[in-house]
Amino acid sequence: MNLHPAFSRTAARRRHLDAGNLLRSLTMVINGVPGGINLGQGVCDLDSPRPLIDGVRACIEGGDRQLYTHYAGLPELRAAIAAKLRRHNGLDYGPENVAVCTGSSGAFYAAGTTFLDPGDEVILFEPFYSYHWTTVPLLGGVAVPVALDRRTLAFDEAVLRRALTPKTRMVVVNTPGNPSGKVWTREELAQLGAAIAGTDVLVVTDEVYEYMCFDGRRHLSPASVPELAARTLTLNSFSKTFSVTGWRIGFLAGPAPIVDKCGIVFDQIEVCAARPMQRGVQRALEQLPESFYTELQAGYQHKRDRFCAALRDAGFTFTVPQGAYYVLADYPNVFGDLAPYPAVLQMIERIGVNAVPGDLFFARPEGIRCMRFQFAVDLPVLDEACRRIRSLRR
Repeated sequence: MNLHPAFSRTAARRRHLDAGNLLRSLTMVINGVPGGINLGQGVCDLDSPRPLIDGVRACIEGGDRQLYTHYAGLPELRAAIAAKLRRHNGLDYGPENVAVCTGSSGAFYAAGTTFLDPGDEVILFEPFYSYHWTTVPLLGGVAVPVALDRRTLAFDEAVLRRALTPKTRMVVVNTPGNPSGKVWTREELAQLGAAIAGTDVLVVTDEVYEYMCFDGRRHLSPASVPELAARTLTLNSFSKTFSVTGWRIGFLAGPAPIVDKCGIVFDQIEVCAARPMQRGVQRALEQLPESFYTELQAGYQHKRDRFCAALRDAGFTFTVPQGAYYVLADYPNVFGDLAPYPAVLQMIERIGVNAVPGDLFFARPEGIRCMRFQFAVDLPVLDEACRRIRSLRR
């Protein structure tokens, strides 16, 4: 197709996306494999809780007119989120401290648009969530990687201090982390606060896996740590907690005047999140018992243990994830020195299971020989995936 010259030039800030999205393209590949098992994209293919579904149905079929909501979301949902933040996160917030967005991605875009000027630097801890890395340039910012310890995933305050410059505007903390499963400790967060003390650096969090912390660990919201409380904007989503990745309901929370500024930006981007989905999440937050969250954690830890055992038996090496539902695994003992994308393709060809090439989570992909698996699937599917993975043993 010959394009008109008017289409010959696109904005420089989005050209890095022309390289393509391997995560989504490999999902298309595995979807075309008979009996293929998708352990790549974290779609969270599990049943959603009944109150959630009932809330959506009541909105669509009942007297709740299908109109725009306020850009910050339904007041009842904002109140339910604030109550959840007080109950589970130790944050003394009210509805005025919450703005509902289209997932944490929509919240991140609204926050970045609100705070970043062209050339501002954004610290991302490596391995980082790839969408954070690719979104920052769209916002005019410059993504700066700061490596966590490759083996233990520990945070090193000295490494962060070396990366800080007068242009640093934002530090992103993802806990529990995607793809690494890292859960930040109180000590690490306090050290982060010490490193940026006396600056105007904003801390933006991504806490979508908060109910998936393992081996006795507990999720700690950075905004609840005194060293960070005054400078943190909390982002979250219900995609993973309620297994509704396609619903796109999340939020940002923080000081009321700042949340409103972000909400006004979100209004320009999306107008509002979908009203029926907001009602469903509201109903779930109001009605689900505490046991829902503890059983969710226990179920994911059980899956993690089963899946990690299979990876270990096959010859993969990895740091056991502390949280979330991913394993970032080195594969040279299984596939040799293949680059990540060909290694994933070979795995699809041999056993009909996919993953995400691990170099997507690092600023310098040279020499990276790992892939990311997700285990948010039903147990029978997970068991079959484990059987296939064990068959890779040399």
